[in-house]
Amino acid sequence: MSAQPFRARLSAEAAALVRSALTDDQVKQLQNGLEQAMADPWSWPASDGDDLDDSIRQIVLPDLIAHYVVLPDPPVPHLWVVTLTVL
Repeated sequence: MSAQPFRARLSAEAAALVRSALTDDQVKQLQNGLEQAMADPWSWPASDGDDLDDSIRQIVLPDLIAHYVVLPDPPVPHLWVVTLTVL
Protein backbone atom coordinates (compact mmCIF):
# COMPACT_ATOMS: atom_id res chain seq x y z
CA MET A 1 0.00 0.00 0.00
CA SER A 2 1.18 3.51 -0.72
CA ALA A 3 2.45 5.79 2.04
CA GLN A 4 0.76 8.72 0.30
CA PRO A 5 -2.93 9.40 0.95
CA PHE A 6 -5.38 8.21 -1.66
CA ARG A 7 -7.67 10.56 -3.53
CA ALA A 8 -11.01 9.66 -5.09
CA ARG A 9 -11.90 10.46 -8.69
CA LEU A 10 -15.24 9.82 -10.33
CA SER A 11 -15.78 8.82 -13.93
CA ALA A 12 -17.74 11.33 -16.00
CA GLU A 13 -20.81 9.10 -15.86
CA ALA A 14 -20.62 8.68 -12.07
CA ALA A 15 -20.12 12.43 -11.57
CA ALA A 16 -23.11 13.20 -13.79
CA LEU A 17 -25.27 10.82 -11.74
CA VAL A 18 -24.14 12.49 -8.50
CA ARG A 19 -25.04 15.92 -9.88
CA SER A 20 -28.36 14.98 -11.46
CA ALA A 21 -29.96 12.09 -9.59
CA LEU A 22 -28.67 11.65 -6.05
CA THR A 23 -30.39 13.18 -3.05
CA ASP A 24 -28.41 15.15 -0.48
CA ASP A 25 -28.55 12.15 1.87
CA GLN A 26 -27.23 9.81 -0.86
CA VAL A 27 -24.38 12.23 -1.61
CA LYS A 28 -23.46 12.27 2.11
CA GLN A 29 -23.55 8.45 2.21
CA LEU A 30 -21.25 8.30 -0.81
CA GLN A 31 -18.90 10.90 0.63
CA ASN A 32 -18.62 8.98 3.92
CA GLY A 33 -18.00 5.71 2.07
CA LEU A 34 -15.34 7.30 -0.12
CA GLU A 35 -13.63 8.85 2.90
CA GLN A 36 -13.41 5.40 4.48
CA ALA A 37 -12.09 3.98 1.20
CA MET A 38 -9.47 6.74 0.88
CA ALA A 39 -8.22 5.97 4.39
CA ASP A 40 -8.05 2.22 3.67
CA PRO A 41 -8.88 1.26 0.04
CA TRP A 42 -9.13 -2.43 0.92
CA SER A 43 -11.64 -1.88 3.75
CA TRP A 44 -14.55 -2.47 1.36
CA PRO A 45 -15.14 -5.93 -0.14
CA ALA A 46 -13.92 -7.04 -3.55
CA SER A 47 -16.40 -6.53 -6.33
CA ASP A 48 -16.68 -10.24 -7.05
CA GLY A 49 -15.73 -12.98 -4.62
CA ASP A 50 -14.47 -15.11 -7.51
CA ASP A 51 -12.57 -12.26 -9.18
CA LEU A 52 -8.81 -12.68 -9.05
CA ASP A 53 -8.25 -8.91 -9.27
CA ASP A 54 -8.79 -7.55 -5.77
CA SER A 55 -8.14 -3.97 -6.87
CA ILE A 56 -11.80 -3.70 -7.94
CA ARG A 57 -13.82 -2.95 -4.81
CA GLN A 58 -17.39 -2.00 -3.97
CA ILE A 59 -18.90 0.38 -1.46
CA VAL A 60 -22.29 -0.96 -0.41
CA LEU A 61 -24.52 1.68 1.17
CA PRO A 62 -28.22 1.69 2.07
CA ASP A 63 -29.21 3.61 -1.07
CA LEU A 64 -26.45 2.92 -3.58
CA ILE A 65 -23.48 0.80 -4.61
CA ALA A 66 -20.25 2.31 -5.92
CA HIS A 67 -17.57 0.27 -7.69
CA TYR A 68 -14.04 1.62 -7.68
CA VAL A 69 -10.58 0.56 -8.80
CA VAL A 70 -7.58 1.01 -6.49
CA LEU A 71 -4.71 2.65 -8.38
CA PRO A 72 -1.88 2.74 -5.79
CA ASP A 73 1.00 3.89 -7.95
CA PRO A 74 2.47 7.39 -7.58
CA PRO A 75 2.61 10.18 -8.39
CA VAL A 76 -0.96 10.42 -7.02
CA PRO A 77 -2.47 7.20 -5.65
CA HIS A 78 -6.20 7.29 -6.18
CA LEU A 79 -9.47 5.45 -6.32
CA TRP A 80 -11.27 5.56 -9.64
CA VAL A 81 -15.05 5.35 -9.09
CA VAL A 82 -16.26 3.73 -12.29
CA THR A 83 -19.93 3.01 -11.60
CA LEU A 84 -22.73 4.02 -9.27
CA THR A 85 -25.93 2.05 -8.88
CA VAL A 86 -28.88 3.69 -7.14
CA LEU A 87 -31.04 1.17 -5.30
